[in-house]
Amino acid sequence: MLLGKVIKLAMTAQSDFPEDVFIREPEFAPLLQTEAARAGMDLPRFVADTVSRFMAYEDGESWTTVVGNIQRTDDPGYAFISTIMHARVDHHCEQHEPHDHHHRRRDEERPGIPSVSTS
Repeated sequence: MLLGKVIKLAMTAQSDFPEDVFIREPEFAPLLQTEAARAGMDLPRFVADTVSRFMAYEDGESWTTVVGNIQRTDDPGYAFISTIMHARVDHHCEQHEPHDHHHRRRDEERPGIPSVSTS
């Protein structure tokens, strides 16, 4: 499927990502569900919200990270959504979590998970 189609489906809460993540990244799936619940959304809507925010607000550096991940996989659509979903779950800022506020520095990132802001 073309990346544009994957993005469109994700932005309209119609993507397969919510189901795929349970198979491909079972350790990440519960974190996504927790963050979606914290945001007051079901998982498809949380994915749609994250993709929409990314498409509207992200800069060239964030896109470079995503494109790099896409080039290293045989499933660009999943890589795109997974990259930005990891970034949103890993991102902590005051507007999302008023307690225990902290930001990770680039040198504190988890190996293999790129930094992409989604707030």
